[in-house]
Amino acid sequence: MIISTRSKVTLGIAGLCMLIFFIVKSFTLLGIFEQCWATNWIEYGCFIAFCPPAYLFVRDFLREKERIHQLTVDQLQYKNTYLEHAAKILRHDMHSGINVYIPRGISSLERRIPTEVIEQYNLASPLKLLREGLIHTQKVYKGVYEFTNLVKQGKSLEFKEVKLDECLRKYLETTSYKDQVIIDVLPTARINESLFCTAVDNLIRNGLKYNDSENKLVIIYMLDNETLIVQDNGRGLSNEELIEYSRQNKRRENQKEEGSGLGLGICIAIIKEHNFDVTAEKIAQGTQIKIKIK
Repeated sequence: MIISTRSKVTLGIAGLCMLIFFIVKSFTLLGIFEQCWATNWIEYGCFIAFCPPAYLFVRDFLREKERIHQLTVDQLQYKNTYLEHAAKILRHDMHSGINVYIPRGISSLERRIPTEVIEQYNLASPLKLLREGLIHTQKVYKGVYEFTNLVKQGKSLEFKEVKLDECLRKYLETTSYKDQVIIDVLPTARINESLFCTAVDNLIRNGLKYNDSENKLVIIYMLDNETLIVQDNGRGLSNEELIEYSRQNKRRENQKEEGSGLGLGICIAIIKEHNFDVTAEKIAQGTQIKIKIK
Protein backbone atom coordinates (compact mmCIF):
# COMPACT_ATOMS: atom_id res chain seq x y z
CA MET A 1 0.00 0.00 0.00
CA ILE A 2 1.34 3.43 -0.99
CA ILE A 3 1.00 6.11 1.72
CA SER A 4 0.81 9.65 0.33
CA THR A 5 3.06 12.49 1.50
CA ARG A 6 0.06 14.28 3.01
CA SER A 7 -0.81 11.21 5.05
CA LYS A 8 2.76 10.94 6.28
CA VAL A 9 2.78 14.62 7.30
CA THR A 10 -0.56 14.38 9.12
CA LEU A 11 0.60 11.22 10.87
CA GLY A 12 3.80 13.01 11.90
CA ILE A 13 1.84 16.00 13.29
CA ALA A 14 -0.52 13.72 15.18
CA GLY A 15 2.43 11.77 16.58
CA LEU A 16 4.20 14.98 17.64
CA CYS A 17 1.08 16.22 19.44
CA MET A 18 0.71 12.99 21.35
CA LEU A 19 4.43 12.96 22.18
CA ILE A 20 4.20 16.45 23.71
CA PHE A 21 1.04 15.41 25.55
CA PHE A 22 2.69 12.33 27.09
CA ILE A 23 5.87 14.25 28.02
CA VAL A 24 3.92 16.98 29.83
CA LYS A 25 1.63 14.43 31.49
CA SER A 26 4.59 12.30 32.61
CA PHE A 27 6.51 15.28 33.98
CA THR A 28 3.40 16.40 35.86
CA LEU A 29 2.86 12.96 37.39
CA LEU A 30 6.53 12.69 38.36
CA GLY A 31 6.40 16.09 40.04
CA ILE A 32 8.87 17.74 37.70
CA PHE A 33 6.13 20.20 36.68
CA GLU A 34 3.39 21.39 38.97
CA GLN A 35 -0.16 20.89 37.77
CA CYS A 36 -1.42 24.30 36.72
CA TRP A 37 -3.54 26.00 34.11
CA ALA A 38 -0.58 26.09 31.68
CA THR A 39 0.03 22.32 31.79
CA ASN A 40 -3.72 21.71 31.49
CA TRP A 41 -3.92 23.95 28.43
CA ILE A 42 -0.91 22.21 26.87
CA GLU A 43 -2.49 18.78 27.44
CA TYR A 44 -5.90 19.88 26.11
CA GLY A 45 -4.29 21.71 23.20
CA CYS A 46 -2.17 18.69 22.23
CA PHE A 47 -5.19 16.39 22.36
CA ILE A 48 -7.33 18.78 20.28
CA ALA A 49 -4.45 19.30 17.83
CA PHE A 50 -4.05 15.50 17.54
CA CYS A 51 -7.61 14.85 16.36
CA PRO A 52 -7.70 16.57 12.91
CA PRO A 53 -4.44 15.08 11.53
CA ALA A 54 -5.35 11.67 12.98
CA TYR A 55 -8.74 11.89 11.26
CA LEU A 56 -7.12 12.90 7.97
CA PHE A 57 -4.64 10.04 8.19
CA VAL A 58 -7.35 7.44 8.89
CA ARG A 59 -9.51 8.86 6.09
CA ASP A 60 -6.64 8.78 3.58
CA PHE A 61 -5.67 5.28 4.69
CA LEU A 62 -9.20 3.95 4.17
CA ARG A 63 -9.49 5.69 0.80
CA GLU A 64 -6.20 4.17 -0.34
CA LYS A 65 -7.32 0.75 0.86
CA GLU A 66 -10.60 1.14 -1.07
CA ARG A 67 -8.67 2.25 -4.17
CA ILE A 68 -6.44 -0.83 -4.03
CA HIS A 69 -9.49 -3.05 -3.50
CA GLN A 70 -11.23 -1.51 -6.52
CA LEU A 71 -8.06 -1.87 -8.58
CA THR A 72 -7.89 -5.56 -7.66
CA VAL A 73 -11.55 -6.03 -8.60
CA ASP A 74 -10.98 -4.28 -11.93
CA GLN A 75 -7.96 -6.48 -12.68
CA LEU A 76 -9.93 -9.62 -11.84
CA GLN A 77 -12.79 -8.51 -14.07
CA TYR A 78 -10.32 -7.74 -16.86
CA LYS A 79 -8.72 -11.18 -16.55
CA ASN A 80 -12.13 -12.80 -16.24
CA THR A 81 -12.94 -11.45 -19.71
CA TYR A 82 -10.21 -13.70 -21.13
CA LEU A 83 -11.46 -16.59 -19.00
CA GLU A 84 -14.99 -16.10 -20.29
CA HIS A 85 -13.70 -16.03 -23.86
CA ALA A 86 -11.71 -19.24 -23.29
CA ALA A 87 -14.78 -20.83 -21.73
CA LYS A 88 -16.87 -19.80 -24.73
CA ILE A 89 -14.37 -21.42 -27.10
CA LEU A 90 -14.43 -24.62 -25.07
CA ARG A 91 -18.20 -24.70 -24.61
CA HIS A 92 -19.33 -23.71 -28.08
CA ASP A 93 -16.60 -23.48 -30.73
CA MET A 94 -15.16 -26.94 -29.92
CA HIS A 95 -18.56 -28.57 -29.57
CA SER A 96 -19.15 -29.22 -33.26
CA GLY A 97 -15.70 -30.75 -33.79
CA ILE A 98 -15.80 -33.07 -30.76
CA ASN A 99 -19.47 -34.03 -30.81
CA VAL A 100 -20.38 -33.81 -34.52
CA TYR A 101 -17.62 -33.86 -37.15
CA ILE A 102 -15.16 -36.29 -35.56
CA PRO A 103 -17.87 -38.85 -34.59
CA ARG A 104 -19.36 -38.64 -38.09
CA GLY A 105 -15.91 -39.03 -39.64
CA ILE A 106 -15.11 -42.12 -37.58
CA SER A 107 -18.53 -43.67 -38.27
CA SER A 108 -18.18 -42.96 -42.00
CA LEU A 109 -14.68 -44.47 -42.01
CA GLU A 110 -15.92 -47.63 -40.29
CA ARG A 111 -18.80 -48.00 -42.78
CA ARG A 112 -16.68 -47.42 -45.89
CA ILE A 113 -13.72 -49.69 -45.09
CA PRO A 114 -14.54 -53.31 -46.03
CA THR A 115 -14.04 -55.96 -43.39
CA GLU A 116 -11.39 -57.74 -45.49
CA VAL A 117 -9.37 -54.52 -45.78
CA ILE A 118 -9.54 -54.04 -42.00
CA GLU A 119 -8.29 -57.59 -41.48
CA GLN A 120 -5.64 -57.34 -44.22
CA TYR A 121 -4.07 -54.18 -42.84
CA ASN A 122 -4.79 -54.85 -39.14
CA LEU A 123 -6.94 -51.73 -38.83
CA ALA A 124 -9.22 -53.03 -36.08
CA SER A 125 -6.94 -51.83 -33.28
CA PRO A 126 -6.38 -48.29 -34.69
CA LEU A 127 -10.11 -47.89 -35.27
CA LYS A 128 -10.81 -49.02 -31.72
CA LEU A 129 -8.27 -46.50 -30.40
CA LEU A 130 -9.93 -43.76 -32.43
CA ARG A 131 -13.34 -44.64 -31.02
CA GLU A 132 -12.11 -44.90 -27.41
CA GLY A 133 -10.11 -41.72 -27.80
CA LEU A 134 -13.22 -39.93 -29.01
CA ILE A 135 -15.26 -41.23 -26.06
CA HIS A 136 -12.57 -40.05 -23.65
CA THR A 137 -12.38 -36.63 -25.34
CA GLN A 138 -16.16 -36.26 -25.15
CA LYS A 139 -16.08 -37.09 -21.42
CA VAL A 140 -13.37 -34.50 -20.84
CA TYR A 141 -15.28 -31.95 -22.93
CA LYS A 142 -18.43 -32.56 -20.92
CA GLY A 143 -16.54 -31.97 -17.67
CA VAL A 144 -14.90 -28.81 -19.02
CA TYR A 145 -18.29 -27.59 -20.28
CA GLU A 146 -19.84 -28.00 -16.84
CA PHE A 147 -16.91 -26.42 -15.02
CA THR A 148 -16.55 -23.42 -17.34
CA ASN A 149 -20.27 -22.79 -16.99
CA LEU A 150 -19.42 -21.53 -13.49
CA VAL A 151 -17.66 -18.57 -15.10
CA LYS A 152 -21.12 -17.20 -15.95
CA GLN A 153 -22.48 -14.87 -13.28
CA GLY A 154 -25.22 -16.45 -11.18
CA LYS A 155 -24.59 -19.90 -12.68
CA SER A 156 -24.45 -23.01 -10.49
CA LEU A 157 -23.84 -26.68 -11.10
CA GLU A 158 -26.70 -28.94 -12.09
CA PHE A 159 -27.13 -31.96 -9.83
CA LYS A 160 -29.09 -35.19 -10.10
CA GLU A 161 -29.40 -38.45 -8.19
CA VAL A 162 -26.76 -40.86 -9.51
CA LYS A 163 -25.64 -44.36 -8.48
CA LEU A 164 -22.00 -43.68 -7.68
CA ASP A 165 -20.49 -47.09 -8.41
CA GLU A 166 -22.22 -47.33 -11.80
CA CYS A 167 -21.20 -43.86 -12.97
CA LEU A 168 -17.58 -44.35 -11.85
CA ARG A 169 -17.27 -47.73 -13.61
CA LYS A 170 -18.73 -46.22 -16.76
CA TYR A 171 -16.31 -43.28 -16.58
CA LEU A 172 -13.29 -45.53 -16.12
CA GLU A 173 -14.18 -48.23 -18.66
CA THR A 174 -12.10 -46.68 -21.47
CA THR A 175 -9.06 -45.86 -19.31
CA SER A 176 -5.81 -47.84 -19.38
CA TYR A 177 -5.83 -48.19 -15.58
CA LYS A 178 -9.38 -49.49 -15.03
CA ASP A 179 -8.04 -52.91 -13.94
CA GLN A 180 -6.09 -51.22 -11.12
CA VAL A 181 -9.25 -49.77 -9.58
CA ILE A 182 -11.64 -51.76 -7.38
CA ILE A 183 -15.06 -50.14 -6.88
CA ASP A 184 -17.25 -51.52 -4.11
CA VAL A 185 -21.03 -51.13 -3.94
CA LEU A 186 -21.71 -47.42 -3.50
CA PRO A 187 -24.92 -45.54 -2.71
CA THR A 188 -26.87 -42.98 -4.69
CA ALA A 189 -25.89 -39.34 -4.25
CA ARG A 190 -26.93 -36.00 -5.69
CA ILE A 191 -23.99 -34.95 -7.86
CA ASN A 192 -22.94 -33.41 -11.13
CA GLU A 193 -21.97 -36.71 -12.71
CA SER A 194 -19.37 -35.45 -15.16
CA LEU A 195 -17.48 -33.23 -12.71
CA PHE A 196 -17.69 -35.59 -9.75
CA CYS A 197 -16.28 -38.45 -11.84
CA THR A 198 -13.53 -36.10 -13.07
CA ALA A 199 -12.61 -35.24 -9.46
CA VAL A 200 -12.53 -38.88 -8.30
CA ASP A 201 -10.57 -39.83 -11.43
CA ASN A 202 -7.93 -37.25 -10.48
CA LEU A 203 -7.63 -38.85 -7.02
CA ILE A 204 -7.33 -42.27 -8.65
CA ARG A 205 -4.61 -41.15 -11.06
CA ASN A 206 -2.69 -39.45 -8.24
CA GLY A 207 -2.91 -42.63 -6.18
CA LEU A 208 -1.46 -44.66 -9.06
CA LYS A 209 1.06 -42.05 -10.22
CA TYR A 210 2.69 -41.27 -6.86
CA ASN A 211 3.05 -44.91 -6.02
CA ASP A 212 6.16 -47.07 -5.72
CA SER A 213 4.33 -50.35 -5.01
CA GLU A 214 4.89 -53.32 -7.29
CA ASN A 215 1.13 -53.80 -7.66
CA LYS A 216 -0.47 -50.37 -7.75
CA LEU A 217 -4.06 -50.35 -6.58
CA VAL A 218 -6.91 -47.96 -5.72
CA ILE A 219 -10.00 -49.10 -3.81
CA ILE A 220 -13.21 -47.07 -3.62
CA TYR A 221 -15.69 -47.98 -0.90
CA MET A 222 -17.98 -46.56 1.79
CA LEU A 223 -16.52 -46.20 5.29
CA ASP A 224 -20.01 -45.52 6.64
CA ASN A 225 -23.31 -44.21 5.29
CA GLU A 226 -21.85 -40.74 4.71
CA THR A 227 -18.16 -41.20 3.91
CA LEU A 228 -16.77 -42.25 0.53
CA ILE A 229 -13.19 -43.55 0.66
CA VAL A 230 -10.66 -43.41 -2.19
CA GLN A 231 -7.74 -45.47 -0.88
CA ASP A 232 -4.43 -46.20 -2.60
CA ASN A 233 -1.26 -48.07 -1.69
CA GLY A 234 1.08 -45.25 -2.70
CA ARG A 235 3.46 -42.98 -0.81
CA GLY A 236 0.84 -41.51 1.49
CA LEU A 237 -0.57 -38.02 1.93
CA SER A 238 -1.53 -36.32 5.19
CA ASN A 239 -4.41 -33.87 5.52
CA GLU A 240 -1.95 -30.99 5.97
CA GLU A 241 -0.24 -31.97 2.71
CA LEU A 242 -3.62 -32.25 0.96
CA ILE A 243 -4.40 -28.66 1.94
CA GLU A 244 -0.92 -27.47 0.93
CA TYR A 245 -0.76 -29.23 -2.45
CA SER A 246 -4.32 -28.30 -3.42
CA ARG A 247 -3.14 -24.70 -3.72
CA GLN A 248 -2.40 -23.48 -7.22
CA ASN A 249 0.91 -24.69 -8.69
CA LYS A 250 1.98 -26.30 -5.39
CA ARG A 251 3.96 -29.53 -5.71
CA ARG A 252 6.13 -31.59 -3.40
CA GLU A 253 9.81 -30.67 -3.61
CA ASN A 254 12.19 -33.04 -5.42
CA GLN A 255 9.26 -34.92 -6.95
CA LYS A 256 10.42 -36.99 -9.89
CA GLU A 257 7.02 -37.21 -11.60
CA GLU A 258 6.03 -34.40 -13.92
CA GLY A 259 2.93 -32.31 -13.31
CA SER A 260 1.52 -28.79 -13.30
CA GLY A 261 0.27 -28.67 -9.72
CA LEU A 262 -3.25 -27.76 -10.91
CA GLY A 263 -5.09 -31.08 -10.92
CA LEU A 264 -5.52 -31.59 -7.17
CA GLY A 265 -6.66 -28.00 -6.65
CA ILE A 266 -9.32 -28.34 -9.37
CA CYS A 267 -10.37 -31.70 -7.93
CA ILE A 268 -10.86 -30.23 -4.43
CA ALA A 269 -12.71 -27.24 -5.91
CA ILE A 270 -15.14 -29.57 -7.69
CA ILE A 271 -15.81 -31.55 -4.51
CA LYS A 272 -16.41 -28.35 -2.53
CA GLU A 273 -18.80 -27.11 -5.24
CA HIS A 274 -20.88 -30.16 -4.31
CA ASN A 275 -20.80 -28.97 -0.65
CA PHE A 276 -18.90 -32.14 0.24
CA ASP A 277 -16.10 -32.12 2.80
CA VAL A 278 -12.81 -33.78 1.81
CA THR A 279 -9.91 -34.79 4.06
CA ALA A 280 -6.90 -37.09 3.76
CA GLU A 281 -5.28 -39.55 6.14
CA LYS A 282 -1.86 -41.11 5.72
CA ILE A 283 -2.17 -44.82 6.53
CA ALA A 284 0.40 -47.61 6.94
CA GLN A 285 0.80 -47.92 3.19
CA GLY A 286 -0.88 -45.26 1.15
CA THR A 287 -3.60 -42.64 1.55
CA GLN A 288 -7.26 -42.57 2.48
CA ILE A 289 -9.14 -39.69 0.87
CA LYS A 290 -12.42 -39.22 2.76
CA ILE A 291 -15.32 -37.47 1.04
CA LYS A 292 -18.39 -36.68 3.13
CA ILE A 293 -21.20 -37.01 0.59
CA LYS A 294 -24.11 -36.35 2.99
